[in-house]
Amino acid sequence: MNLDDGANVVADLTTIGRKTGLLRTVELRFVYHRGCFYASSSRVQGKHWCQNMLGNPAVELKVQGEKLLCVARQITDDNLRKEILSSRGSPRDMDRVVFEIKPRA
Repeated sequence: MNLDDGANVVADLTTIGRKTGLLRTVELRFVYHRGCFYASSSRVQGKHWCQNMLGNPAVELKVQGEKLLCVARQITDDNLRKEILSSRGSPRDMDRVVFEIKPRA
């Protein structure tokens, strides 16, 4: 997989259900930035994939056919959050929650 910094990609995110322990997969758009993938959401409440990552940060990302074992975390650094959201090209979305999906070494 060869991605340029700032690339937008659609990928499958698999989380572990926080209540059931079952694998849950959702297709999302990610921004690739400095070796990590970033996804955003309008909110955490009601978004099962967000809540699942907060409950268990061990996730899998399938990007361009390649499966990556990753660790997820919610971005709390406002400067990084805004940098990621700015790269999406939607100024109206600057209040969104951002999650970093970092491939394990």
